[in-house]
Amino acid sequence: MNWSRTENFKVRGYEVGPDQRVPLQNLCGYMEEAAALHAAELGLSVEELARQGLAWVLARTRMAFEELPCLDGYDLADEAASQVQVKTWPVAVDKLQFRRDFLMAWRGRVFARAVTDWVVINLESRRVERVPEFIGKMQPENPELVMPAEKLKLAGQEGAPTLASFVVRRADIDRNNHVNNARFTEWLIESVPEGFAGAGQLKSIQIIYRAEGLYGDTILARGAEDPEEPGAFLHGLCRASGNQELVRARTFWG
Repeated sequence: MNWSRTENFKVRGYEVGPDQRVPLQNLCGYMEEAAALHAAELGLSVEELARQGLAWVLARTRMAFEELPCLDGYDLADEAASQVQVKTWPVAVDKLQFRRDFLMAWRGRVFARAVTDWVVINLESRRVERVPEFIGKMQPENPELVMPAEKLKLAGQEGAPTLASFVVRRADIDRNNHVNNARFTEWLIESVPEGFAGAGQLKSIQIIYRAEGLYGDTILARGAEDPEEPGAFLHGLCRASGNQELVRARTFWG
């Protein structure tokens, strides 16, 4: 059994922005694809869980960056020089969470580390269930940890200013019939004021997913600078109708 899997993703010209860097939401997409392929290899695919009326849902993410990949000065036709390498492996399972870690490399150098916590939901009730026994067995001995274990505690942003709003389109919905986690990440970064984000590069992001976003929702992005730490920004995404909180996050720029 292969406890880890490495995938290479060629960066396409249409994926990069005017700064020539690969956007965070694209990196999240690479991670999701690598995780799905490895889960299938281990017998834990989306299709296998669906046959049992279950689905994987991302609950938490922590990512730390050296520097986002930049194509400036490189030829996209050079296959070897325009690939992001993603290595992933399962770490541990508790009653409700399945931890999976990632290392991402660009031109032979690790530029990002990520910890993700996944839960299993019942497709009919949409409620979290205890991790099934057949998944719980998928724990390698003494796995590498890209970051120490940490219990995320992020403040809600109910009283913070509204920075942007987004209407959920069909293109934002994934095969679990809710807003894909990479799209939430895109909206978090999009809502950071230009004067703040433009002062530095993204160095880390922490995200807690609290509820599903659904087709047709209007989602409000709220947030403000963290008064306790220069360079940090606190985020909240909520459903405009009913003000239900969907996401809490914190980014650090430096």
